Amino acid sequence: MKKKIFFYAINNTFLWWKYFSDSLSNEYETLVITEHKSSELYSLKNRFYSYYKKKLTTCFRKDEIENIVDRCRVLRNIDRSKSRKMVIVYENVFEDLFKDNSYSTIISFPIDRYPMDVMNRVARRYNIDHIEVTVSVFNNCSMLLSLGEILSLPDDLSNTIDEKDAYNQLIDDNYQPNYISKSKFSMLRWLYIYIYQNIRALAFKFIMLIENDHLSLHYLDSQMYLGHKISLNDIKVFKFINYNYLDIIKQKDKTNVIIALQLYPEASIDYWVRNMGIVDYENFLIHVIKSFSNLGYNIFLKDHPLQFGYRTTEFLEKTSLIDNVFFLPYESDINYLMKFCKISFTTTGTIGLQASINGLISFVTPSYYSNERDFKVYSNKEEFDNHLKNINLDSISKNNLKNRRKRIVTHLHKTSFYGSILTWFKKSNFKEDNYFVSLINNIRFYLKNK
Repeated sequence: MKKKIFFYAINNTFLWWKYFSDSLSNEYETLVITEHKSSELYSLKNRFYSYYKKKLTTCFRKDEIENIVDRCRVLRNIDRSKSRKMVIVYENVFEDLFKDNSYSTIISFPIDRYPMDVMNRVARRYNIDHIEVTVSVFNNCSMLLSLGEILSLPDDLSNTIDEKDAYNQLIDDNYQPNYISKSKFSMLRWLYIYIYQNIRALAFKFIMLIENDHLSLHYLDSQMYLGHKISLNDIKVFKFINYNYLDIIKQKDKTNVIIALQLYPEASIDYWVRNMGIVDYENFLIHVIKSFSNLGYNIFLKDHPLQFGYRTTEFLEKTSLIDNVFFLPYESDINYLMKFCKISFTTTGTIGLQASINGLISFVTPSYYSNERDFKVYSNKEEFDNHLKNINLDSISKNNLKNRRKRIVTHLHKTSFYGSILTWFKKSNFKEDNYFVSLINNIRFYLKNK
């Protein structure tokens, strides 16, 4: 009897996951589900609205429902009673799906929305494995996660990429993740992004009405009234940028800290970190920045390039009131800036990895690349405070840096394999894409040998 696997598709990944599912259908009984309406795939939408009309029971504790709501930027920005009901509705939807169907595995991208969060929690009641496929730090490679934690791979699978090539990629002075593109960060482009967001919000509002789909997370998340969305007033982001940052960062009488701001929205904050104090990201960062400032350090804030046109300035206004804080231009080269810094702080971003590779003291949350020896790993505010209190600013020796790099790269090499999830941008001719075909074949190998 074939094992049952289902794939969870989001937004524009429908056809990609359908091809993935069909490719494994000889070995497994496969199904693609989605929270979106689609004639080609199995949609949960009708079940959702059917349950929404009913009086429902829940196995979630009250605090668990609140936790799910607090991890979703949409749910925590709409009526709380409605948010709670939406969580309970999806719980019943997935209970209905799992209770009679003996699924062994869910395969999806990392959890980055509340329906997937609910799905994961309900799946655990039925001992269903949830494998999250995500991009690796190495070019055209992927990793497997479970609740944001890295999954170990069979040796034959991790050997699909050359360890020496992997090492050379990461220690390159110009390294950056292959999903980052260079853009111009002008006021005109900011206005373009702002106008685009507003037109998109109106379009989705219209679609919500036409489809009578007023509780769609995808459509709701586009609406500009939500608390984390920008307004026209946020164009003043340019006034916070310190264009003379190079003169300041090159001064030798100060300890420099570089803080990489997180891409918002980002699964790694809302769904990967366990402590809710870190999910309250900007307030947590204010504490961090004040802590570094009180020690007399210079703090350089580097925003994620994909966050341009999406960052509200309320946070920047607060940081501008703290001594020795400098907001860097979006186009600034973080690899170059790290040469003048002693400390890096981030949550789960790749910059935390780059910083440790480059010999900096790197503060990070537990992540796919971190370890207690080569990083200052914190899970809450208290652990961050303790690391900072006991910090040693002595430079790392060349030999120790070499050994650190070897440890980090060896770990990442063992947890990465050939094949790219970024192929989902393609809408057709999947079988001709070697990176996608390799991804499917290597996950097939993993499923057989896990």
